[in-house]
Amino acid sequence: MRGKYLKARLQEAGLAFPKTHDLLDLLKRLLAFEPAWTTLTPQLTQLVNYAVVFRYPGISASKADAQKALAACRAVRRAVRPSLGLKD
Repeated sequence: MRGKYLKARLQEAGLAFPKTHDLLDLLKRLLAFEPAWTTLTPQLTQLVNYAVVFRYPGISASKADAQKALAACRAVRRAVRPSLGLKD
């Protein structure tokens, strides 16, 4: 998850945002429009490292870490898609 859902919601709200992989910064910008999304903080905190650290060769996640990241991505997806008018 590279923040595409968060960026899409920012776009729909008419909010400008910088080029960033910082999922927590994107969430902070959205909370005025989507206050219930504060519950996504634990998942997005977990995913921040995956958005930056694991993008480059030489560093990889364990299978267990990858499974946790996938579960976090799915939880965020389920939570945000309805706000974008998308089915889960």
